[in-house]
Amino acid sequence: MAVDVKERKRLYRLVSRLHREDVEKVTSYAAFLMSIQDKEDREDMRIIEERADEPTVPWEVVKRELGL
Repeated sequence: MAVDVKERKRLYRLVSRLHREDVEKVTSYAAFLMSIQDKEDREDMRIIEERADEPTVPWEVVKRELGL
């Protein structure tokens, strides 16, 4: 997940204003969220690999069927 420079600076300013104990809470929670994301990514890759040989439906067909 790429974060642009402006977003990094904004996040740095927010975190730099926090008390030390709050920074520790934020970093702990961020690590927790990243671990969940990693687990979800691994699960997504597993499912993609399992279904790699299944037939697909072209995006244009899906849009047409949904009236998009």
